[in-house]
Amino acid sequence: MTTNTGALALEQLGNVPESYRHAWRVAEPHEPIVLPQRIFKWYHVHLDGVAVPDAMDAKARALLTADATSGQWQTEYGLDFALLHLSTATAFLIAGTWRGHQEMWERVYVKDLATGEPFALVQREGEDWPGACVWELGVICHERMAWHRYLFTPRREEDKRAWLADTYTGRV
Repeated sequence: MTTNTGALALEQLGNVPESYRHAWRVAEPHEPIVLPQRIFKWYHVHLDGVAVPDAMDAKARALLTADATSGQWQTEYGLDFALLHLSTATAFLIAGTWRGHQEMWERVYVKDLATGEPFALVQREGEDWPGACVWELGVICHERMAWHRYLFTPRREEDKRAWLADTYTGRV
């Protein structure tokens, strides 16, 4: 199928307000969360020079640990990842788990930084709900390829260790 994009009228699409200024963020791996039946690679995503506070990291790790060991999560492979994104007004905790060999399933938690309320699981309402922003997708895309690379291996002990070491650091 060929589309003549020159004939499309785009003036009504993609009109991000001029006042919005986009900026790079950075992703950095931290010590993984190791649980009895699973491991999460652990990332921070934030503006360059604005680190995730240690207390927020500790609370996010504790929440993810409690939820992941509650017996309510499916643990198919146990090689998972999570990221803590310190945004401007909100913090997001996103946990990705691999199921069905090649499917990433996701849990998203949100924290309003102005109120200081704890992280809360985003409840699905309607057909659309948050997945990930452009910065979080940097980590998710890397983890997609890390899992892809892992699936092409014999999946022995050394391959699992290589997957665990396969993390991303840099601009997102």
